[in-house]
Amino acid sequence: MNPSDNPNWFANSPLERINHEEDQTGFIQAAQSDPKSLFIPLWCGDPLLTNDRATFLSSAARDAFPKNAPMVFLGIQNGAAHFGVDLSATSETPEAALFADLGVYTPIRLAAASISRGDLAIIGHARWLFEWHRKHPFCAVCGSATTIKNGGAKRQCDQCEAEHFPRTDPVAIVLAIHGDACLLGRSPQFPPGFLSALAGFIEAAETPEEAAKRELFEEAGVTLTNIRYQFSQPWPFPSSMMMGFLADAEDRELNLDQNEIEEARWVEIDDIKALLNGEDRHDIFLPPKFTIARQLIEHWVNDIDQH
Repeated sequence: MNPSDNPNWFANSPLERINHEEDQTGFIQAAQSDPKSLFIPLWCGDPLLTNDRATFLSSAARDAFPKNAPMVFLGIQNGAAHFGVDLSATSETPEAALFADLGVYTPIRLAAASISRGDLAIIGHARWLFEWHRKHPFCAVCGSATTIKNGGAKRQCDQCEAEHFPRTDPVAIVLAIHGDACLLGRSPQFPPGFLSALAGFIEAAETPEEAAKRELFEEAGVTLTNIRYQFSQPWPFPSSMMMGFLADAEDRELNLDQNEIEEARWVEIDDIKALLNGEDRHDIFLPPKFTIARQLIEHWVNDIDQH
């Protein structure tokens, strides 16, 4: 698949990334003062929306930023450097946070319904980095404090100078298929009827395909064959890379791990089509369009229609 054909909403950022392997201190400092640069304010990972659009601040707003507000460099678009700035520490509530007079700090899952896909990818990138930096203030080698370097692309230990880079947690997400039905399920934390493709983290020394097969058998008792990769999606909740698969199931027998999956069912394609067309089925709610699970479902339906 051509990367530009990836249908997932957190993919295909419009920003051009630059080489973070070199010392870019001078470049980043100059870019922060450049009148063309833009700053994306986040409060606890959520963007500021003004009239249902993502808010991008000019470099003139920098004077209002707290000196200790974390800032990360995200990339360049049309000659303008883009930065994320974490304003979580300015208030305990989003309503009282810095720049809240310009709009509303909106949970990112809700913001996805109104902002552009490009803006969502940029915001997701910033949220990802801030969450990683928040969780890694100390060196994994010697335990000393670490400092943000290269515009947020890494942290470096103040004592032993070890470098630490943002990690990605790989996940295999699978839409299992048997005949003209797909398997959807939900974990206990989701409301009844909210069904999705099943997923699990890829373990050490395991391929994504092996993880897909293992997870479906462990969670639902389903044996998969013909496991085929479709596309991937960065997922900033907090820092996963979702790798999406379609796979054939040997049969429709289910044996659920109730600790992981509270409900699962085979859903016929006619029911899926009705749901995609907006029909209210009351007992089934598909994942929102910004999720890779929804894109896998739509991809499967479209592929069947084309053949």
